[in-house]
Amino acid sequence: MKTKYQVNGFILFFFFFGLSSVVNAQFWKKIAETAEKAVERTVLNKTDEKVSNKTSKTIDDATDVEYKKSKKSKNKAVISSGNDEYEDIDAETTFEVYSKFDFVPGERIIAFEDFSQDAIGDLPARWNSSGSAEVVTIKNAEGRYIQVTTGKGSYVPEFITEFPDNFTLEFDMVFDFDVSKYAFKRYFSVVFSDLANPAYELQNSTPGKNGFVFSVRGGIGGGGAADIRKYSQDKQLNLFSDKKMGKLTKDNRGRGKVMHISIWKQNQRMRVYIDEEKVFDIPRAFEKNVTLKNLKFFSEISPQDTFFYLGNMRYAIGEPDLRNKLISEGTLITYGITFDTGKATVKSTSYSTIKNIANILSENPAVNILITGHTDTDGDASSNQKLSEERAVAVKNIMVETFGINKSRIKTSGKGEESPVAVGNKPEAKAKNRRVEFKKL
Repeated sequence: MKTKYQVNGFILFFFFFGLSSVVNAQFWKKIAETAEKAVERTVLNKTDEKVSNKTSKTIDDATDVEYKKSKKSKNKAVISSGNDEYEDIDAETTFEVYSKFDFVPGERIIAFEDFSQDAIGDLPARWNSSGSAEVVTIKNAEGRYIQVTTGKGSYVPEFITEFPDNFTLEFDMVFDFDVSKYAFKRYFSVVFSDLANPAYELQNSTPGKNGFVFSVRGGIGGGGAADIRKYSQDKQLNLFSDKKMGKLTKDNRGRGKVMHISIWKQNQRMRVYIDEEKVFDIPRAFEKNVTLKNLKFFSEISPQDTFFYLGNMRYAIGEPDLRNKLISEGTLITYGITFDTGKATVKSTSYSTIKNIANILSENPAVNILITGHTDTDGDASSNQKLSEERAVAVKNIMVETFGINKSRIKTSGKGEESPVAVGNKPEAKAKNRRVEFKKL
């Protein structure tokens, strides 16, 4: 039997033990809060600190992504890049994915840039730049790209000088960084400006008094996003909007993959697409009587070993009049149908153009057509002839199998490189010669 003193002793023991536990918990809580604030100050102060060795990449190991079949699923792939490995659920983009893609490229090509005339490692010759950029190649991506890395600056395509009310701008973008890692500055933008001189204020991302900016960013506040900014002389009309992107999620599924950006201006309206998704549609992106005078690309990147890549840029003007060209004039030449380099594989971004032509045929059942493929002069003539024929057949097959046009209404042919519409070896001339022609029979 416990004595009175023993009972009191136990009571005192548990009292001091409990008090000690509370004090101890409060003490460690304060330590944790202090440490957390210290870490936060460190992050904010060290905006230019390098990312960890695990996520630091170079052009040699990060963008040379290796696609291989996943053991978990036959329909998925695994991207292996350095020490990182993650599933790529979009490895095989089907043509039908673009069923809601309503982008139609401009009718007349004004500029095309694939950096084919530039040497690897050089600055692009036709661009004015205040930043650090060089021409590189990327495994599993067509053509050449300019690599943009740490620092701040502009990249101005000086060969683009026309800015009508209606134009389209397309380009491919690849990013190489760990999206989940914090970065004070990590974005790449295209800037449409009313500034008369595109070389003015190259270190400034704003477009002057009136303009429009589209940006892709990652690691700011966690994850990544796309955003747009409208600038107006009347500041009350300014706007900002952002949207999360499937390829800029924290699991890095989009790292090292090509994103196709399509921008479509129609008078005051601006639409922006990333791959098959329309991410922005701004009816009043520009005020009336605003005249655009230049465009530039702008980047600001604080971490080391962080890269954006830009390539395969296509700029065209004029709104296509497909129906009038085919039905009334009898011949339609389109640049909205494109193919993988050296192949007859129709790119998914061609969906809208083919759909529109198929709709015209559906509404005019008495009309039969001849589809003719054309190539540029790269490669030998016999190979180009065969390639042009195969591309015409590929377009016919899509019109028949996807859009239900009777195959008896469509004939195909190929002209290879025999009938150029542009002379010379500049990228613009080659792009104009790579075309698909529809002729009413």
